[in-house]
Amino acid sequence: MTTQADHHRRHRASKPAAGSAATLDLRPLLDRVQDSAIAVVDGRIAYINRPGLALLGYTRDDQIVGQRLDTILDPRTLHTLLVRQQETRGSDERDRVRAPLKRAGGTKVDAELRVTAMGEDNAAAIHSVEGLKNLIANMAHELRTPLNAIIGFSEIIAQRMFGDLNDRYATYAGDITASGQHLLQIINDILDYAKVEAGEMILRPEKISVNELVRSSLRLVTAQAEKAGLEIVDQLGEIPGPLYIDSTKVKQIVVNLLSNAIKFTPRGGKVRVGSRLRASDKIEIWVADTGIGMTEAEMAEAILPFRQPRRPPDGSYAGTGLGLPIAKALVTLHGGDMQISSKPRGGTEVRFTVATREPEAPALPLIGN
Repeated sequence: MTTQADHHRRHRASKPAAGSAATLDLRPLLDRVQDSAIAVVDGRIAYINRPGLALLGYTRDDQIVGQRLDTILDPRTLHTLLVRQQETRGSDERDRVRAPLKRAGGTKVDAELRVTAMGEDNAAAIHSVEGLKNLIANMAHELRTPLNAIIGFSEIIAQRMFGDLNDRYATYAGDITASGQHLLQIINDILDYAKVEAGEMILRPEKISVNELVRSSLRLVTAQAEKAGLEIVDQLGEIPGPLYIDSTKVKQIVVNLLSNAIKFTPRGGKVRVGSRLRASDKIEIWVADTGIGMTEAEMAEAILPFRQPRRPPDGSYAGTGLGLPIAKALVTLHGGDMQISSKPRGGTEVRFTVATREPEAPALPLIGN
């Protein structure tokens, strides 16, 4: 009996083998790229990685592999890319072009493309630097509006604002609200990460007490810690101030780290929070827990987006895997650094620094004679 899978295997086997050696050389490289990437040989798509399929709206590579490159790129852009491919042949140079990519179904997504000439077989790798991020951000915006409506109406029902209902329905409405809020947090994380990766996050320093900011962050997670049966230990040092920092973004870093610490610490454990002035213009803040800890490999994976190297002790879903990558990106944006130390069943400590900086004064208008 012939199955659909057999048909696909024969279909792939019957494709032209032009540039196959170059394509095989490119595959391991493209599979490690987090952005969408396409291998092109002699003007045809020879290979596409999974993010590339998602970006272009395809579910299988045999839907696009073998097609001419102008299936997804305007001919004028294709010409520009091919010219630049020839210019960079035999070197490590790369160039960029902004262009709309044509998706399955006829829609388009704007992307910044890089082309890299590779091998001796008219082969090139095309990387979409921003396309997938823009697509995710647009989808997230589209999801937020109906989701806010779901949360709002479910809260109205749960609070019996327009009439009574039995307890079971009220519980269901509460569950809908909680699930909606969880999904909204996931969407917000994705939007934040997309903004950071696209370079759209900017700092807005304001004069503020660093320790008061950390304590306000603690208040946001107090209920979560109490529910988990954990003790919060305040080890904040003396920091003269107020100092200039972006309070919103630093609070987001601290809350992300605290939420992670609480999530991965078994009942009865402790979460310590500390701070100190490390230099005249650098503040150091740390969050340490007595939780399940991580191996060296898990620590390396934890800072990668959308990775979840460990599960909370209660077996619940760990989230998007964006909390730590977003925190690290925001620390870097502040001109600081982040260090993680951990060992299995020995807890985790995350330390980060942020540089204090005064906002630039607006330029004064010139006064004529």
